[in-house]
Amino acid sequence: MRVPRTLEDVAREAGVSMKTVSRVVNNERSVATDTRSHVLRVIAEMGYVPHLPAQRLASGRTRSIALHFPLSDPGLISNEVELDFITGIAFGAAEKDYFFSLMTGELTHAGLLKLCRGAQSDGLVLMQIALNDWRVNLLRENDYPFVMIGRTADTDGLSYIDLDFESAIHDAYAHLIRLGHRHIAFITFSEDWRLRGLGPAMRSLRGFHKTAEKFQVAPIYRECGLEVGQAYCITKQLVSAHPQLTAFVAVHNTVSVGAIRALHDLERRVPTDCSILGVAIGKGAELVIPPLTTIGWSPHDVGRQAARMLIHDLDTGSGAPNQVLVRPSLQLRGTTSEVKPV
Repeated sequence: MRVPRTLEDVAREAGVSMKTVSRVVNNERSVATDTRSHVLRVIAEMGYVPHLPAQRLASGRTRSIALHFPLSDPGLISNEVELDFITGIAFGAAEKDYFFSLMTGELTHAGLLKLCRGAQSDGLVLMQIALNDWRVNLLRENDYPFVMIGRTADTDGLSYIDLDFESAIHDAYAHLIRLGHRHIAFITFSEDWRLRGLGPAMRSLRGFHKTAEKFQVAPIYRECGLEVGQAYCITKQLVSAHPQLTAFVAVHNTVSVGAIRALHDLERRVPTDCSILGVAIGKGAELVIPPLTTIGWSPHDVGRQAARMLIHDLDTGSGAPNQVLVRPSLQLRGTTSEVKPV
């Protein structure tokens, strides 16, 4: 059997109209199940590959999704945590034969409207979500498909997958307290993130205050940018102000690395003299010396699921909100141990 070059070849072999083949190829729902199965079987047997530009033109869709991830520091694009989110979305798009594009700069209202109306992509994945996010409000008003990694304060009718930061902070402290630690410091996201109302900063800090009250421990914390050097300095400041500290909870892998370096230079051995538990860390935790005990999620899996959620909405047109809050998991490695006896 010769390799087919056109829909007409498939239609002739299947004994149906070209319009029916086109509807099957474009995944339109107005085709009987038996007919669809028959056409798909013929396509598979003939080895037909749709001409994607023509397919997109016929359907009026780009078969592409975009991610808007406005990074505070462009250098973070090479960091494993951020990169895993991006590759997860890219994999999720590729699974469904969708193209994927990435935007890391700040968008204006006009720029986002241009994106919505310019048919550059069929839908958006949004990251760095603020509790009151103007992008979400604008996309809502323009009825443009989107999914959030993160969530706003008002999620009525919205689709999102978010990380349960409050539970992560609680579980991190619970683990350290089981090991006998009572003097614990928390190094959280930056003041800038908090002032901008970004969800991870707001929910982590809220979870910290609730946790400190629940376990009756002193609420010792500092805000920190996602930079190793800044985390290094803040850790030294904390130890100087609170020499009784025996443990740290640190968000992000860069903050955890900075804390470990500071403790090393202060001649506080990890974990013998001081334990460290990282929150929201990717696979790179195993590359830290010693390997970092963490509580968190798989950024790659979260990104992949976000892409699947968006594409499902695009392909089915259901419009039904899908809301997922991902619980963290604890991974014991080499940076936590029982508190050292006095």
